[in-house]
Amino acid sequence: MDKSSTIMWVGTVRSLPLRDQLRASRLAGCDAISITPWHYCRWLADGITTKDMLLMADDEGVKLTQLDPYARWATHWLPDNLDPAAFSLGFFGFDEDDFFRIGEALQVDSMSCIITCPKSQVSIDQLIDGFARTCDRAAGLGWRCDLEFIPFWGLPDLETAWKIIKTADRDNSGLVFDFWHYLRGKPDPALLDTIPGDKISTVQIADASAKLKPGLSLLDDCIFHRVDAGTGGFPVVELLQQLRRIGGLNRYGPETFSGLYDTLSAEEIGNRSRVALANVFDKAGIPHRFGAAAAA
Repeated sequence: MDKSSTIMWVGTVRSLPLRDQLRASRLAGCDAISITPWHYCRWLADGITTKDMLLMADDEGVKLTQLDPYARWATHWLPDNLDPAAFSLGFFGFDEDDFFRIGEALQVDSMSCIITCPKSQVSIDQLIDGFARTCDRAAGLGWRCDLEFIPFWGLPDLETAWKIIKTADRDNSGLVFDFWHYLRGKPDPALLDTIPGDKISTVQIADASAKLKPGLSLLDDCIFHRVDAGTGGFPVVELLQQLRRIGGLNRYGPETFSGLYDTLSAEEIGNRSRVALANVFDKAGIPHRFGAAAAA
């Protein structure tokens, strides 16, 4: 029996108001959406109460499930490659108590940990200790605690993330597996084959050009130049097939950070995402809930 769930990663709908984010998620065929602490505070500032947020989600049949990201679990967190004038450091700046209070208020069931400082500022032992401690606090609330690797920061690859998870050895821990982070970083199909599928908690499906375009930084490519799954140069179908083979497609959905998507409506994002996902799952021969591949 298929017990997987589908999730809209909020970066795909980041430019939309909350109600439209939820509508786009439903139209894409997703039964859940991630939420950032930064967005939560923004909605509060707009006069939307926590109760209203939960009611909106219920109206659309989309659950707020994953609070993402949490960066201050390590001894250092400040990035050295972001322009504060263009990208608010406050997006990553929520401390532990504030992060967990927000998650409790939103009734989430999981959280994501990332590292945003340079690799030189944190040791593997510090990351293992910090992640284990964070998992323990999350476990007290019944949450899963997921670890995400990002190639341009201090936790750059699958190998390092898996070492942290294995050594921390917490039952409620798992991996966030982002296609872009994996394929733009240090792809390791042999290692991926050895990871138990139930330790891949959630998958962020993304596509982009096969190679980084000249003059474009990894950071800019990541947050502005992703494209619909199956329309870029990534081996999306093959990677889906590998994840299916190892039992790693448990919670999955689109994460399309895109300057184009920032200009689209909820209906456009939802329908484009659904059609793209239906296409790649069909090509991979994997049953899915995204409907027909052709747009209605």
